[in-house]
Amino acid sequence: MAATSDLPPAARDTLTDALARWRATVEAELKGVPFEKKLVTRTFEGIALQPLYTRADIEKISAIETAPGEAPFVRGVRRFGYKSRPWEVAQKTNATTPAEFNAQTIADLMSGQNCVVLTPDRASRRGLDPDAVGADEVGAGGVSLADVEDVTKALQAIDLAAVPVHVRGGTSAAGIAALYLEAARRRGTGWSTLTGSVTADPITTWAADGELPATLDRLLGELAGWTSWAEMYVPELRTIGVEAAIWGNAGATATQELALALATAADYLRELKRRGVAPKVTAARMVFSFAIGPQFFMELAKFRAFRPLWSRVAQAFGVKPDEAAAATVQAETAQWNKTLLDPHVNMLRVTTEALSAVLGGCDALHIAPFDEVSGETTDFSRRIARNVHTLFAEEFHFAETADPAGGSWYVEKLTDDVARRAWAEFQEIEKRGGIVATLESGYVQQLVAKAAAEKREAVAKRRLGLVGTNLFPNLKETPLAKKASPHAGLAATRAGEIAKRRKVVPASKGGGDWAKDFGELLGAARAGATIGQLTPWSLGVGERAPKIEAVPPLRVAAGFEALREATAAFAERTGARPRVFLAKMGPPAQHKARADFSSGFFAVGGFEVLAKQSFTTAESAAEAATQSGARVVVLCSSDDTYPEMLPVFGRELKSAMPDAILVLAGLPADAATVARFRELGVDEFIHIRANVQDVLENLLKQIGVLA
Repeated sequence: MAATSDLPPAARDTLTDALARWRATVEAELKGVPFEKKLVTRTFEGIALQPLYTRADIEKISAIETAPGEAPFVRGVRRFGYKSRPWEVAQKTNATTPAEFNAQTIADLMSGQNCVVLTPDRASRRGLDPDAVGADEVGAGGVSLADVEDVTKALQAIDLAAVPVHVRGGTSAAGIAALYLEAARRRGTGWSTLTGSVTADPITTWAADGELPATLDRLLGELAGWTSWAEMYVPELRTIGVEAAIWGNAGATATQELALALATAADYLRELKRRGVAPKVTAARMVFSFAIGPQFFMELAKFRAFRPLWSRVAQAFGVKPDEAAAATVQAETAQWNKTLLDPHVNMLRVTTEALSAVLGGCDALHIAPFDEVSGETTDFSRRIARNVHTLFAEEFHFAETADPAGGSWYVEKLTDDVARRAWAEFQEIEKRGGIVATLESGYVQQLVAKAAAEKREAVAKRRLGLVGTNLFPNLKETPLAKKASPHAGLAATRAGEIAKRRKVVPASKGGGDWAKDFGELLGAARAGATIGQLTPWSLGVGERAPKIEAVPPLRVAAGFEALREATAAFAERTGARPRVFLAKMGPPAQHKARADFSSGFFAVGGFEVLAKQSFTTAESAAEAATQSGARVVVLCSSDDTYPEMLPVFGRELKSAMPDAILVLAGLPADAATVARFRELGVDEFIHIRANVQDVLENLLKQIGVLA
C-alpha cells in the first residue's frame, strides 16, 4: 500500500481535493455544529480519533514499509507471525494449595493449555512462611508455597523440560528460584532444559504494595546476581519481570502503561549494568506483562507500538534491535472493567480484549474466566476462557497471517499516535529522574489516579458503558458472589504442615559472591529450608526502602454493584425493592423518550420502576403517585409543558406526601429556570450529563436504603 508521498503529483492532488470536498459536504450536513466536536472522538489517552482515515495519514510513518520480523518490529518479531511459534495459552488458576493447583493445572494442560503459570501467594512472595503471617495473606492471590515439597507437589506429573513454567516472585526471586530448581533436580530435569520464567520485579511491587522488605539497592543487587547466574546455568529461563499490568488494572491509560513499562525497564537496564550485567543480557531476560483494556483498536495499537518503543530504549543502552526483540510480552485481560452483575457479559469483554492482544503480537496470553472477578472460578468458566484461544487459532485462523492488522490506515496511524504519546510520557518520567524518583515524589501515583478518576467518572455518568451494570440491567439475574478471603482454617492447616516439616538449616548471610551464595541457597533448599529461612539469606535484616503511596487496583463497576447490593438487601428485608413512580404526562410522543431514559436510569440502581400509566392532568398524576407508595416520583414530559404542569403537580404531590422526592426528567438550559423549578418542589434533575451513580446513591440514602 503506497504512502501519499509515493504517489505521483496528480494522484496526491486528487486525494487532497477529494478530502476537501468530503469535509465540505460533512460540515454542510452538520449545520453549524463544529466538526471537531461532533465527529472527532477524544480518548482517555488524549488522542483524537478521526471519522475517516486515508493513505494521507500514513505518509510519514516509515515503519509501515518494514516486513514482519524486521526492526523496529511494529509488525511483530517473527517473520511468519504465529505460524512459526504460537502464543502461549498462559491461563492462571485460583488455587491456593499445591495439591489444588496441580489438579487444576493438569486438567487444563490436558484441555488446550500449553504452559504453566504458578503464582505464589502474598505470604510466599514476601518470603514468609504460613505461620509467620496473618491468615489473610495465606492463599491470597496465589498458591501457598513454603518449601521444596510444596513446589514438587504443585508441579507433580508435569514435564518441566517440555512445558514452560512461569513463576512471578514479586519482590525477590532468589528463594522461590532455589525451591523451583531443587524441585526440577529431584525430578531429574536438567536446568538447561527449563524454559519459561522465574522473575522478580521489585520496582513495580514497590508501587503496588507501597513498601519493600529491604532496600531497593539490595533487591536490585539480588536481581542482578540471579540474572547473571541464570545466564550461565539456566540459559532459557527469564529472570526480570516488568509487571506493567498493575498500571492498567489501576486505571492508567494505554499510553501511561507503555510509558511506565519503558521507565521500569530502563531503570533495570541502568541498575543491572551498574552491577555488572550486560544490557543485552538484561534485555533478553525481560518479561513484560500488560493488561488488555476494553477499547479494541487502542489496545491493538498499544501492543503494536510497544516493540518499536522498547527497541528504541534498548538501543540507547547499546542493545541491538534483534537482541531487544528477545524480550517476552505477556498479556492478560484487564480486571478494572469486569463485573459481578450480569457476569456472562464478561465473556464478551475478554474475547474482544484477547483478540486485540493476539492481533498486536503478544507472546503469551491469559484470558480471564468470566467469574474470575469473584475470586472463584469453575471448571466450566476456565474451559470457556481457554476455548477462546482455540477459536482464535483454529476456527478464525488468526495464526495464519503475520500482522493481520498491518496496512490499515486507521491502525497504522493510531499505532503511531500511541507510540508518540507514550514516548513523550516516558520522556517526562525520565526528565523527572526516572521511575524510582517519580514513585518517591508521588508523580506516578497522581498520574494514574487522575486517569482512574476519569474512567470512574465516565462509568458513573454512563459515557463508558458496562452492559448489565450501568446499562441494560437484568434485575432477575443472580450476581456473582465475592469469594471470602482465605480463611483462618487454611492458614492454620498450612502453618501446621510447615511446622512439622521445618528443619534447622544453617543460614548464610552471603559473602558477595553470587555463585557461591546461591549455591548455599540451593543446598539449604535441598536440606528442607522453608521460604522464610531462605529469604533472610538474600534480603538480610535492617534498612528497608522508604514507604510510598501504593497504587491500588481499580474496578469501576464496584459503585453500581454496591447500589444493587443495597437494594437487593432492602428487598430481602421488606419484600419489595425501593420503588420509583414515573408520572408520564400527555401522549407518548410527549413523554416516551424521557420515560424510557428514566426507567433505565433507576433500574441500574435496582429500583422497581412503576410506569404503566400516562396522565392528562397534573392532579391525576399526583394522586396516582401518592397512591403508589413510592417516595421517589419522576415527572416525565417535555420542556414546553413543564412550566405549566409543575406548579400544580408539585403542590399536589408535596401536599399529599410531604416526604416525597420529586425528580424532573430533563434539565432546563438556564439557571433561572432551574432555580424556579426547585421552588416549585423539584428536588433532583436527571439527564444525560448527570452522574448516575451519585444521584442514585443520594436518593437511596434519602429513602433509608443506604446508611
